[in-house]
Amino acid sequence: MMTVPDASEPAFRQRVNRYMAHAADAAMGWYDANGVWKAPSLPAANRERLWLCFSLYGMDNGKLADAVIRQDDAPQYRQIRYNIFDTNIAAALLTQHRQQMSDDVREKLEQLVRDGFSFLPGNRQPDYQFHGYNDNMPAKATMGLVLGGEMLDEPEALAYGLWDLRQFRAMLVRRGINSEYNSPTYTALTMHAMGEIAEHARNEEARELALGIEERLWIDLAARFHPETGLVAGPYSRAYTVDTIGLMSCVNAMLWFALGDCVTPNPMLLFDPPEGYVVHHMGDYPFCIAQVSWFAGGSYHIPPKALELFTRKSYPFHAAATAEVGDFGPDFQARPVRIETHLEADFTQGTALSPFGGGEQTMSWFVTYRRTPQVRSYREVGTVFTKLFVDDEEPGIITGPDDAYTNRGESDHAKSLANTLAIQNGRAALVLTHPHLALGGKPDTSEGAKPLHRLSECIIFPTHDDKSVELIVDGKPRAEWSGDLPRGSWIVCRRGRLLIGIRPLVYTHDLGQPRLELVRLPQYDMIRTTFYGGESRCFSRQEMRQIHGGFVAETASVDDYPSLAGFAAAMQAASFTDYYFMTRRVRYRRADKEMEVSWSAGSTTPRHATINGRELDWSPVQIDTVEPLEFPFLGENFKSVPSFFQWEDFRIEWMELPWAIGDREG
Repeated sequence: MMTVPDASEPAFRQRVNRYMAHAADAAMGWYDANGVWKAPSLPAANRERLWLCFSLYGMDNGKLADAVIRQDDAPQYRQIRYNIFDTNIAAALLTQHRQQMSDDVREKLEQLVRDGFSFLPGNRQPDYQFHGYNDNMPAKATMGLVLGGEMLDEPEALAYGLWDLRQFRAMLVRRGINSEYNSPTYTALTMHAMGEIAEHARNEEARELALGIEERLWIDLAARFHPETGLVAGPYSRAYTVDTIGLMSCVNAMLWFALGDCVTPNPMLLFDPPEGYVVHHMGDYPFCIAQVSWFAGGSYHIPPKALELFTRKSYPFHAAATAEVGDFGPDFQARPVRIETHLEADFTQGTALSPFGGGEQTMSWFVTYRRTPQVRSYREVGTVFTKLFVDDEEPGIITGPDDAYTNRGESDHAKSLANTLAIQNGRAALVLTHPHLALGGKPDTSEGAKPLHRLSECIIFPTHDDKSVELIVDGKPRAEWSGDLPRGSWIVCRRGRLLIGIRPLVYTHDLGQPRLELVRLPQYDMIRTTFYGGESRCFSRQEMRQIHGGFVAETASVDDYPSLAGFAAAMQAASFTDYYFMTRRVRYRRADKEMEVSWSAGSTTPRHATINGRELDWSPVQIDTVEPLEFPFLGENFKSVPSFFQWEDFRIEWMELPWAIGDREG
C-alpha cells in the first residue's frame, strides 16, 4: 500500500524537528566547543558550516552555532567578502534566527549580507540573472537581495531583487519551466529560495511573485513525481551519481520534509546508513547532513493542484514543458528545450530534446521502475540512463578528496560527452547521439584536440541492490550479462517489474563497425558500444561528426506481456531506417507508432522531429489533469518588465566584457 502524503503543518514540523535533532547531535562529534573541525573526514567548507546552523539554532544550540560561524570566512575581494552560497545562506539565517545569535555573530553575518549587495562581485553582478544557465544561483542572489535589502534597510538591493523576480516571471510566461529544469539537486535550491521570499518578505510584490514562481515549480515537480516509487521521474537537467541511481538527492530531502514517507529514500538514512549506501560528495556524510539542514530550515507552499498530483495519478500520465538554455560555447548555443515524461504504475520514462549546457550532467533519457509490486525501500527501485565516456571513465569509480581523510565513495559525477537528442512516443524513446565536437579541437583548426584511447557509449543499469536479470539477445535467451552483441539486434531484459528493449543505432565513417557488448561492473550492468579502442590518438572535428550513436528504447510492465519472450517477439516487428547524407535521418516504426528525426551533427536542434508525422508540440506546458489557467502567470495579460539596467559595464571577477552594451534604456 502506498504511503499517502501528509503535508499538514504538524507533520511537517515533526519531520523537521526529528531531522534537526539528529543533525545537531551529529555536529557535536564534528566540532569542538570553539567551532573548530575535529572529525577525521574532510573539513567542512564555509557553506556547510552555515547550512548546519539551521539545525543547531533550530534545536536551541545557539552557542555551538555561534562558534561554528565565528570560524567561517567567505572569500575576500578587495574590501568585501562575497560568495553566492555563504552570503545568501547568511541572509536566510538572519531572517530566521537573528534573535538567537550573539552580537558579534549577528554583526558578522549582517556585513556578509551587506557585502552581497555589491556589483563586483556580488548578487547584482550581471551573470546572476535568469538567462538560461544555473538558475539556482540567481535564485539565491534574489533571496539575499530581497530579504537582506529589507532587513538592512537597503532599498536599492530590494529594487534589484524585485527586478530579478520580474524577469523570472517573464520566463515562466513564455516557457513551461525554468532553464535548470527538473534537476534532483538544483530545482530544490531554486524552490527553496523562492519559498523563503514568499514566506518572509514584507514587500507585497516580492511575496506574490515568489509564491507564483514557487507554485509553478511545485506543479511541474509534482507532475513528474511517481507515487509508486517515491522518486521524481526524468529527464533531469543536471544530475549526480546519487540522483542517477535513485538515492538521496536534494529534491528527495525537500519532498520528505514537505510530504513525508511517500518519498523514497528519506534523509534519516544519513544518520544510520545501510552497508554500501551511496551518498553525495564521495561518502562525505557531514556535507550531506549539513546540506539537508538547509532544506529542513525552509518554508514550502504546495498549491492544491500539486498536492493532488503528488498523491495519485491516473495512468498512463503525461507531462511536457518547454525551457530555454543559454550559450555554452560554439557547440552548444542558446536554444529552446522540450522535456517530456511518460509515467505508468510500474515505470517512468523521460526525454529531453536537447541537453542542458553541454550535456555533461544531463539525463536526456532516464527511466525509473519498481522492482517489486509494492515499494517499501529504496532497494526496490531501479533506474536506467545513458552516457558517452572517453578513456577510462565509467560509473562506480571509488574516490575521495585526499588520503588524509576518511571519507571515500563513488565519484559524484561520471561526465558524459555526448550531444544528445531524445524524443518519445509514450513507451518508446528515440535517442540519438554523437560525441562532443570539441573533443576534436577548435572549429576550423582542430587545435586543442585531446588524445583519446577509448570512446564508448553506455546504456547503464545500476545494480547496487539487485543483480537479477532475465535476458534475451537477438531472440535467444542468454544466461549471463556478458559477451559481444550482434549488430542490429534487440537486447531485451526484465528487471523487476520493468520490461525494456534496447536496439542500438550506431555506425561510423572512419572507424569501422563499433563493437557492441554486455559489460558487468561491480555495481552496474552496461550495454557498451565502443567506437574506438586502441592507441591514444587525436580525432578531428570531422571524424567526431561522423560517429553516430544512440538507440531506441521500448518499455513495458511485466503485466503487459505473458513472458519476456513475448515482449521480445513484439520488438522484432519494428523497422528502422538510419542513414547520414548531409543530415542524419532516422525513422523508427512499430505497430501504430512512428518517430522520425533529421539532425545535423553539431546542432542542438533538429531539422525536424516528428511523432506519427506531426512536429512536436511546443506549447509551454502540457500536464494531464492540469488546465492552462491553473498555472500561475500563464494566460495573464502582458506585463512588460520595467526598465532597469544597473550595470556600467560587464566587468566581473571571472570575465571582462567592457564593450558588450550596445544600447540601454534610460
